[in-house]
Amino acid sequence: MVNKLPFNPLKNPNQMQMLAEDGAGVQFSHTIEEQIGGQIKAGFILQDVFGDTNGSGNLHNHNVPSFWATRAMLKHTGDSL
Repeated sequence: MVNKLPFNPLKNPNQMQMLAEDGAGVQFSHTIEEQIGGQIKAGFILQDVFGDTNGSGNLHNHNVPSFWATRAMLKHTGDSL
């Protein structure tokens, strides 16, 4: 592990340079609180969550997810747009 969360290269020029040198594109990382909490606060209903490892290394060997995805739907309020 190199960087702490949250990882936002738009706010850190050193991180942006590292990504550019690696040809990795712009990437972002969020805490679970930011990811799921933000969705809930925005009115989404969490329907599913999926965790996966990066396929190698110490975290993978211990089955610790490196990536998370959520499926959420916006709560219908009954208000018309």
